[in-house]
Amino acid sequence: MGGYRIKKTFLKLAENRTTFNLIFFLLVFILGEITLITLFAGIPFIFAGIFVRGIAAGTIKKNISLTTTGPYKICRHPLYFGSFLLSVGLSVISKNFFVFLFFLIFFPLTYIPAILKEENFLIERFGDEYINYKKTTHCFIPSLRKIDRYEFSWKQLKENREYINWIIILLLIAVLLIKSYYVF
Repeated sequence: MGGYRIKKTFLKLAENRTTFNLIFFLLVFILGEITLITLFAGIPFIFAGIFVRGIAAGTIKKNISLTTTGPYKICRHPLYFGSFLLSVGLSVISKNFFVFLFFLIFFPLTYIPAILKEENFLIERFGDEYINYKKTTHCFIPSLRKIDRYEFSWKQLKENREYINWIIILLLIAVLLIKSYYVF
């Protein structure tokens, strides 16, 4: 009985990934104190995260077909890996220990269940095709394999609404810069 409750709680956290992101962005906004050093240290992670998420969002056709090319050839969850890079970058530019601590605790608590839930869904949806893909492709940390040719689509990126993340990140950085200039 106790194991069932733990599993149910764990899976509930996966559904609250958006809540984690919202709280994280608010903490960065409220507690963040950007400096030139933290900006230059964090921006590479942010741009890498935007790039990885953009390529992944422009490649995947969610719930239609199993995507195993492009960034999905080097890891099964490049969107989540991109989110990880973005969060690291925002933690760095915020220059706040509490923001970083929140990220260290709640990122794995929300994204690990999300990965497990998504993988169960993909096994149900695509069966052996996904199981075989899972055997040959790293889960989260990308392998150093060469990415072959793949189909990227700006239309697909738009359908997956990745541009919303770009807008939020750019606004957050702009607000932090303005806030840091006037307050600190």
